[in-house]
Amino acid sequence: MQISMWVPYDEARLRRTITLVLRPQIRILRVLGGVIVAMSLVLLTLSDLVLFGMLLAVAGVLFMTVLGPFTAARTTSMQSRIIKDGCQMTITDEWLTVVFPLAESRFRWAGIDSIVETPEAWYLMVGRAQSFTVPKDAMTDEQRAELAAFLTAERERQAGRAFLGQPR
Repeated sequence: MQISMWVPYDEARLRRTITLVLRPQIRILRVLGGVIVAMSLVLLTLSDLVLFGMLLAVAGVLFMTVLGPFTAARTTSMQSRIIKDGCQMTITDEWLTVVFPLAESRFRWAGIDSIVETPEAWYLMVGRAQSFTVPKDAMTDEQRAELAAFLTAERERQAGRAFLGQPR
């Protein structure tokens, strides 16, 4: 397999990727916000600290609603200018190569921890905090079908390796 494509910079796509990568942390923030709101309600009903309880309730609601999107927006704005020129992405049976005008990344498929597929893209997760986005709209129908078949086979290979590596 040899798929090569130009991937233009797309801030909305970058924001979706960052939101996907941050999802576990944002989930924790939302749960924490719910706990804070519950604590504020208990505080409001059991004590005379009304102002403190109200402030705590507002803080909990902010944790549940605002902090996640704010973090994603802030992280998007902090990205290096290197990625804003777009990249050339090459996918082979052995490597995922991403070449920006000022930088290059190259990963073997064994280094990809998991693959998340959405209608718009495949997200190739490298650890818990890094992802490569393979946009479907930058590919032909044949390339999408070829990559989908390869990724299915790669998931099965990785699952087999994980199964074989487990102690008995």
